[in-house]
Amino acid sequence: VLAFVMLVLTAPSALGQSGKIAGRVTDAASGEPLPGVNVVIVGTLQGTSSDLDGYYTILNVKPGTYAVQASFVGFARQTFDGVRVNIDLTTTINYSLEEEAFGLEEVTITASRPVVQPDISSSQANISASEVEALPANSVASVVGLQAGVQGLSVRGSGTSELLFNLNGLTLRDERDNSPFTNISLASIDEIQLLTGGFNAEYGQVRSGVLNVVTKEGRRDRFSGDAIIRYSAPAQKHFGANANDFNSYWIRPLIDSDVAFDGTQSGAWDRYTQDQYRNWDGWIAETDELLSDGDPSNDLTPSALQRAFTWQYRKDLQIAEPDYQVDVGFGGPIVKSTRFYASYRRDQEMYMIPLFTDRFEQQTFHAKVTTDLKPGMKLAVEGLFGQTEGTASSRSGQPGVFRSASGIASQLSRISFINTRIFSTDYWTPYQEKFNLVGATFTHAINDKSFYEVRMARSQSKYDANPGRLRDASPVVTFGGIGFDEAPFGFQPAPTFGVDGMRTGVGMSNSRDSTFIANYNLRGDITSQMNRVLQVKTGIEFNVTDSEVNYGRVDAFLPSSDEQSKWDETPIRGAAYTQGKLEFRGMVANLGLRLDFFTAGTDWYTYDPFTPAFSARLSAGLDTLVTRESSDAIFTLSPRLGVSFPITTSSKLFFNYGHFRKLPTSDNLYLLRFASSTGQITRIANPNNPLERTIAYEIGFEQSLFGQYLLRLAGYYKDVSLQPYLVEYTSRDGQTSYFQSEPNSFEDIRGFEVTLSRNRGRWVQGFVNYTYMVFTSGYFGFRRIQENTTAQRIFENDDTERRRASSRPVPQPYARANLDVLVPSEYGRLLGDWRVSFIGRWQAGSKYTWTGGGSVPGVIN
Repeated sequence: VLAFVMLVLTAPSALGQSGKIAGRVTDAASGEPLPGVNVVIVGTLQGTSSDLDGYYTILNVKPGTYAVQASFVGFARQTFDGVRVNIDLTTTINYSLEEEAFGLEEVTITASRPVVQPDISSSQANISASEVEALPANSVASVVGLQAGVQGLSVRGSGTSELLFNLNGLTLRDERDNSPFTNISLASIDEIQLLTGGFNAEYGQVRSGVLNVVTKEGRRDRFSGDAIIRYSAPAQKHFGANANDFNSYWIRPLIDSDVAFDGTQSGAWDRYTQDQYRNWDGWIAETDELLSDGDPSNDLTPSALQRAFTWQYRKDLQIAEPDYQVDVGFGGPIVKSTRFYASYRRDQEMYMIPLFTDRFEQQTFHAKVTTDLKPGMKLAVEGLFGQTEGTASSRSGQPGVFRSASGIASQLSRISFINTRIFSTDYWTPYQEKFNLVGATFTHAINDKSFYEVRMARSQSKYDANPGRLRDASPVVTFGGIGFDEAPFGFQPAPTFGVDGMRTGVGMSNSRDSTFIANYNLRGDITSQMNRVLQVKTGIEFNVTDSEVNYGRVDAFLPSSDEQSKWDETPIRGAAYTQGKLEFRGMVANLGLRLDFFTAGTDWYTYDPFTPAFSARLSAGLDTLVTRESSDAIFTLSPRLGVSFPITTSSKLFFNYGHFRKLPTSDNLYLLRFASSTGQITRIANPNNPLERTIAYEIGFEQSLFGQYLLRLAGYYKDVSLQPYLVEYTSRDGQTSYFQSEPNSFEDIRGFEVTLSRNRGRWVQGFVNYTYMVFTSGYFGFRRIQENTTAQRIFENDDTERRRASSRPVPQPYARANLDVLVPSEYGRLLGDWRVSFIGRWQAGSKYTWTGGGSVPGVIN
């Protein structure tokens, strides 16, 4: 192990964002190898010469499509057009040069990639800019979400936080909860690579999949740009009438003259009509109640009460503005050796009903400047600035914003205060999140066999979720001689109610969040082609995070549920890795080992599980009653292996295995939560929680069919463990009762995928895939630990608890299909170059144990 550490520390980690071109040059007449042949990528400064055996390798080639030319004295130049290079893959181009003769000065050949890529040892998708353009998809997430094993940004059943998202080798991650930032302009994309199987040792802080995005650099010789505009006219996003329609559940009983004054049970409505609406006693009964309360300031006639009701339910629920997306990119030369590319993306989606805001808005600006300092030396500097605005989806300060109609609808079904949620403006707080990244990448080719990269980056996340303006209590309208303020609009922390009982104050806009996170990253790697068959890559990485977290739930009138989560910590993590890629006669082996280091960088409490120091009576003196110790330094080793070997010239088998780790979220490292009303400690984290672990296996088979179609079969298994789980501890006297984060949660995920694709053809292209996945989850140990041993023994022997500890295996099959119909360009300007793309999706419904609408003791879904 020490030798390994010393090896990797001698090299400056960067994530693979380039590929290579390799092959052999021979004499067409004799078949003998030609040494010293110049092989260059046309229009770039990259190239090399063939060795004594005619072999050549060009490293560090940016993903894209190129013309590659071979030239040698006495032989005609030969150029391959349309050479496609993908991230971390080898493109093989073999030349057979003919002696120069009159009329034969240059030979041009159109390159074609093999249907089965021999150097891929895992399930992955490489999606070019032209393929992204052809798909009816409007985001990176929707593009990769069409691939087998992917749902949204969940890869093979794992959470979004387990995905690694890289932009030009720089990680786009919110260090607060490990969520990726993916709102990248599609107009700026050169290539997307998605790894869902095993991946190399260079990738860390990841457990499910790797998403690499490479953006355009801008051309050296001219300006170019792209624009994507999508527009959807204003339209209703739910079935049926609006909630403020005359016939709606909330409105009709109080407006319909048949029942509004005498009540829904007066006999004017039949039983079936009554069942469709809320029960209402009538405005006459409401007036009688007000007249009898001894308060003359609220004495209103039935008709005045009805007019006040229409005022308080006046919120306009119509969608008046469109959904749209503007996505533009532009780039070109600055000076001879320097070019740029900049992009801007803006999304607007109107809410199903207006909340605090009536829409979700997101915008991202990204710019990259690339300069060739000298041959073999390049510097790229880039910045990304993103902002999300809308209405917070959490009422307890957690990050998140409403976006989809289904997300809003889920908060309006079988829950309390639905009319308050619909007709008020401030039930949820306004929300703003800003994400910024500034980074630089320096690349230096030491020679034609080795190059190194150094990357520096700073990313920042800033959250703001706080109540809107306070309600103006001044009367703005008068009914029956009594003034009414602007309720239910505006924030009101004190209890207020509408004339029909709708809650218009208290328990609203509870979410608070003013968190700030900054991450500083330095990494570098060196890649060397040791010989014709072995490529070695090694590197290190160092991260420091400034974690200033401050979020919670606040209710000034009902503080018993208030909570605050606040800390200012500086966790540190580092990594070192080495990996080798062997390529020999069509067989490829990727072998690697990764060392990860982490320390939470804090002093934490050491305590007896049932300590009275956590009780309401003593918690104020916690720091004097309980000792603190420095958090541990955690080291882990993660082996990675991937093998691909050909069966025939048109088929191969592949296998991969690896250990993949990720930090727990900051809540599970630093959170110490007090009950606002009593001071009792209710939850405590553990900064020494181990890194969450996934051990993954995959075996697959690929077959070329008719030289046009690729059939891929892949089976996988994921052993997920060491995930945080909240365990409740209760003392004998009940004074100490809290939840502690422990690494007890596990998941068992297994499945298989079938994909049939065709990415060539003049008339029809596309794919169809099917995924069958079985998911099981649970926890080790017990979710409750009681100091009272008798009570604990009864709890442990409870049959319901035993079954709760592990879910039943749940099959989750789904499928996607894309059909791309093209018209070749030779059909003229009017008919040629048309493209129509269709997407289809299918997913099996979820299974649910029906218990009659309520819970039944001992019955678990």
